[in-house]
Amino acid sequence: MFNFKSQVLNATLAATVAIPVAAASLFTSASSAQAAALTGEFDFDGGTTINPSSSSLVTLTSNGLTFTPQPLTPVSISTSSPTLGGSFTAFNSASIKNFSFSNNTEQLLLDFGNLSLFGSPSPGVIVNPLTDTSSITDGKDTFTLTSSKYKLSQDGANVNIGVELWGFFTSATGEKTKGAGNLTFQKNNTTVEQATEILKNGSLANLAFSGGAFTTTVPEPTTMLGLGLVGAGMLVSRRRKAQAS
Repeated sequence: MFNFKSQVLNATLAATVAIPVAAASLFTSASSAQAAALTGEFDFDGGTTINPSSSSLVTLTSNGLTFTPQPLTPVSISTSSPTLGGSFTAFNSASIKNFSFSNNTEQLLLDFGNLSLFGSPSPGVIVNPLTDTSSITDGKDTFTLTSSKYKLSQDGANVNIGVELWGFFTSATGEKTKGAGNLTFQKNNTTVEQATEILKNGSLANLAFSGGAFTTTVPEPTTMLGLGLVGAGMLVSRRRKAQAS
């Protein structure tokens, strides 16, 4: 009897010690995955390409957006603070891709990286023939669209164009996080009625643009705690079954 009680006590103590170990293991795994995933928010604006000299511009049709210059349209990436910026503080630039207004296809929109910045007091992204653009064309750390749509609204004598962006971010290590954002630009001295008529067969062309995006899913601490306790409980149950048998 004494030996049996001793075995039960030892098993209970071992399981108790194992609880923080199991939880710590789960927290470590979750923390590593969260660190590898892209999380946070950022703003973006058009960059500049030299030879020929050109600013990044957008053209709207009823079917989608096209950007110039081609084949590479650079944009600058900025964050309001390290806390809010999260993963995106690691980037200062990206390339932006043409896309159509479709709810059925995935389309790469942004490829994040780092380029040399020039200018003061507000540095900007400048691409010249000697610029190494491999970081913004490597297909790593990206934002992919799953759906988008545009809306016209009157603002005085101008038309504002707002484009909804929905999709997901993919980190260089393959982790995905849901994301959303918007892209905005303006057509001066135009009414919504005039813009709508133009877009039936034509385009609103060569407009300066800006935008922003953010991740919409991040593992919550309470969820991680729950996973840790569940894992620890499973470990205790298995040890008890082993001792009983």
